[in-house]
Amino acid sequence: MEMLYILNHWHWWALGALFVLSEFVAPCVYFVAIGIAAVLVGLVTRFVMPEMAGLWQLGLFIGLTLISTGIARSIRKKRGDGTPRQKA
Repeated sequence: MEMLYILNHWHWWALGALFVLSEFVAPCVYFVAIGIAAVLVGLVTRFVMPEMAGLWQLGLFIGLTLISTGIARSIRKKRGDGTPRQKA
């Protein structure tokens, strides 16, 4: 549990970069959405609230991940996901 108290912005930026780079391995929109959420948490902990506790950072990350994946899902539905559709 002590690990959550030493999180800083570099951890979130590295996690965001890892998710965005994993998009090349498994192309879907969700890894980019999670990566964007991690980068946003890094920006918040760097510029807005540098003394934010690790558990709050984790909660912010979960909230932003839910929002960004919801947006990515709606964008993917509008574009069409590339899977063949059944004829009625």
